[in-house]
Amino acid sequence: MIKFLKKFVFSFNVIAIILLIGAYASTLISPEIFWPIAFLGLAFPFIALINIFFVFLWAIQINYRCLYSFIALAIGWQFIIQTFKIKSTESTEKGIKIENFNAGLFGYFQNQWQSQQLINHLENNKPDILCVQEFLNLGSATNGTLDSIQKAGNFKYYHFEKLKDGRKKGQYGLAIFSNYEIKETGLVHFDQITGNMCIYADIEIDSIISRIYNVHLQSFRFNKKDFAFIKDIPEDNKIRLEQSKSMIERMKNTYLKRAEQVNFIKKNIRSVKTPYFVIGDFNDPSVSYAYATLSKNLKDAFTENGKGFGKTYIGLMPNFRIDYILYPKQYVGLNYSTYNLASDHKLIQTIIKLKP
Repeated sequence: MIKFLKKFVFSFNVIAIILLIGAYASTLISPEIFWPIAFLGLAFPFIALINIFFVFLWAIQINYRCLYSFIALAIGWQFIIQTFKIKSTESTEKGIKIENFNAGLFGYFQNQWQSQQLINHLENNKPDILCVQEFLNLGSATNGTLDSIQKAGNFKYYHFEKLKDGRKKGQYGLAIFSNYEIKETGLVHFDQITGNMCIYADIEIDSIISRIYNVHLQSFRFNKKDFAFIKDIPEDNKIRLEQSKSMIERMKNTYLKRAEQVNFIKKNIRSVKTPYFVIGDFNDPSVSYAYATLSKNLKDAFTENGKGFGKTYIGLMPNFRIDYILYPKQYVGLNYSTYNLASDHKLIQTIIKLKP
C-alpha cells in the first residue's frame, strides 16, 4: 500500500517537473507559435514552489526521487533569481540615477488627480532619467503636467509622444525625461490599434550616445466583472465556465498582441549600433517571451541589486514584477529601490555607473 502511494505521489511530481520545463520553454517559444505555453510562464512561481515541496518531501524520506525536482530547479536557476532574490547589494557611490513609473494616468479616470505625489518624489530624488507610461498631460503647453514634472525633476530635456487613438481626454502617451541631451527621438510603430506603444530617445551620456526605449506592452485589460469573478468565483457551473472562457480568450489575444509588439521592438533594436536601455512596463513577469526577448544582452536592475520578489504591480491581480530597467553590460549596478506612489504600479529606481 505504501509503495503504491509513493508511486501515485511521484506521478504528480513528474507532472510538476513537466510543467516547470514548460515554463522555461515559454521564454523561448513565441505565443504566436503556441500561445498556451505562455500561461506556464505566468504560473512559474507556483510551479517552482510545488517542485520545491517535492524536493523536501522526498528528501526527508531519504529517497533518491528528490533529485528529479532538484535537478529540474537547478536547470532553471536563472529563472529563479529573476523571480526571487535573497540578498540585495547596495553602494553609496554616485552614478546615473534612472527611474521608471507607470503613472496610471495619475488617477484621472478614478476621479482623482495624483500627479503631485510624483512631483514630490522628483523634488526629493532628482533622477537623471525618468521614463513614464500612461502619462496624461493636462493643461496648456507651458503650464501642463509635462511642464510640472520637468520642473520638479530639474530635467533639461524631455520627449513626449501622444498616442493618437482619440480615446483619452488630454494628451495620453509615453514620456522620457532626461538631464542628458536628447539627440534624436522616434516611435516604434505597432501595426494594430492599441493603447500601448514604444518610444525612444537617443541621449548623450559622457560623450557616449545611448538609446533609451520606453516600453508599454499590451495588458490583459481586465474589467470590474473579471476582478469580481476572480475574487468570488460563482457556484453556477455554466456562469463559471462562460466567464473563464471569456478571460482565457482575452488573455490569448493579449499574448498574441504582446508578442507582435515585442517583435517590432526587437527589429528596431537590431538596427541600433550604440548601447541601449530597455525600460518600462512589459505587463509580463520575468519568465516570459517578452522579458527573455527584450532583456537579451542586457542587465536587469532588479536581479543585479534587488531583493525578494521585487513585485511592481500592486493591483487586484496576483502581484508580479512586470516593470523593468534593463541596461547595457558595460554598466555596474549600485542599488535598486521601489517607491509606492499613487498608482497600481510601483516606481522603480536604479543607480548605475560605467565599469572602470
